[in-house]
Amino acid sequence: MSLRQGREGLANYDAKMPSNFMSATQPTKVGQVVGIIMGENLPTPTQYQKAGGNDSIGSILYLEVNTNGPINISGSYDDTLYNTCKVAKPFSSTNIYCPLVGELVYIIEDFPSANSEIDNTAIKTYYLGVINVWGSTQLNSVNNSNPGITYKQNPKIKNLLPFEGDHIIQGRQGSALRFSSTTKLYNDLNEWSEIGSDDDPITILTNGYDFNSNIKTYVSNINKDLSSIYLTSAQKLPLETDRTGTLNPLTNPIDASEYFNAQVIINSDRVVLNSKRDEVMIFAKSNIELNTKNIINLNANERVHLNSNTVFLGTVNNQLPTEPLVLGDKLNTILENLLDSLYSFGTSLSTVIGSPEGAPAMDINSAAESLLNDIDRINNNLEGILSQQNFTA
Repeated sequence: MSLRQGREGLANYDAKMPSNFMSATQPTKVGQVVGIIMGENLPTPTQYQKAGGNDSIGSILYLEVNTNGPINISGSYDDTLYNTCKVAKPFSSTNIYCPLVGELVYIIEDFPSANSEIDNTAIKTYYLGVINVWGSTQLNSVNNSNPGITYKQNPKIKNLLPFEGDHIIQGRQGSALRFSSTTKLYNDLNEWSEIGSDDDPITILTNGYDFNSNIKTYVSNINKDLSSIYLTSAQKLPLETDRTGTLNPLTNPIDASEYFNAQVIINSDRVVLNSKRDEVMIFAKSNIELNTKNIINLNANERVHLNSNTVFLGTVNNQLPTEPLVLGDKLNTILENLLDSLYSFGTSLSTVIGSPEGAPAMDINSAAESLLNDIDRINNNLEGILSQQNFTA
C-alpha cells in the first residue's frame, strides 16, 4: 500500500468508526487475568492459535470482574477454563508490562484493530495497566492462584521511595529507572542531595536492590546495589573504590566520592566493554586513570603501542623518573665497534716481536694509538644511545 493510499484510508476512517468509539460515557471495565499468551504452548497451543498466533504474544485471557468483586477460580487452569475467558491485547506495543495471573487490569473495548479501515465492526479489546491493589511492584493478585509458570515472588523486595517530581519505572524483581533531581530537604533520605540545587537532574538505573527487611521503602544505594548506572549533573555520590587517598601524586585526580560535576558512574562487580566489530575509544580532556590493587594486563595479537612525547616508567619519591632508557640498536652498534677495536688491538699484540732493550715498540705504540682513537670516537657517540622520550625509575 502506498503512502497516499494509506492517508486516504485514514481520511475515510472516521466514517467507519462505531458510533460509540471514544465516547465519554463508555464504561471502564476491569478484567481478572487468568492466563497470558507467551508462546506456542503458553498457556496452551489451543489458546495461542485462538488468540491469533504470534501476533497475540502478550495478550491476556481474562474474566470480567463485576460489582461482586474478584472471581474465585476453582479447578485446573486448562482449556476448559480458558475457553470461558475473553482475550485482550496490550494497549501499547512499545511499552509492555506483562500482568500476572490473578491481577486486575483495565479493559478497553470497541477499539480499532488492523482491519478497522475495511470493516467498522473489526474492533479489538485491549488491556491497560495493572491495578495497584496491594501497592506492590512484586504482585497485585486478588486470589491465591499461582501467578505464573516461571515467576517467583521475592518478599524482600521493597518499592522505591519517590521524591517530589520523580518519574520511576520499576520492575518486579528489584530493578528500576529513576528520573529524579537533587532534593536538599530530604538529603538524609538519599545519597545524591548533599550539594547543589533542587533543579539539578539525575538519572539512576539500578538492578538488584540491597535487601533489608527492616525498611518499608527503598532508596538506591550506589555501594550496595548489585549493578547501577548514575548520570549526574551536579551531584556528589559516596562511591567507594578499592583505592583511597591520593590515587596519583603526579596528576592528583579528584577522588570519585568528591567529584560533583556532570559525570557517568557505572558500578558493578564486573564491567565489560566489548566492541564486536570496531574500536573501543576512550577520550579525556585531562587524564585517564587506571587503578587496581592487582594487575593491569595489555594483551594484543599483533602490537601494543605507547605513543607520547614522553613515557615514564615508575616514580622516585613521588617524582617523575629521570633515568633515560637505552636505545638498543645504537647501544648494539657501539658495543660492536668497541669489540672490533679491542679485537684489533689484541691481534696486534699477539704478533709483536721483541725489540732491543730501550728501543721503541713501534707495533705496540701503533696498536695503542688506534685503540685510543676508537675509544674517543665511541665516547663521542655514547650520548646518542640514551632515549630522549622514555624514562624509568
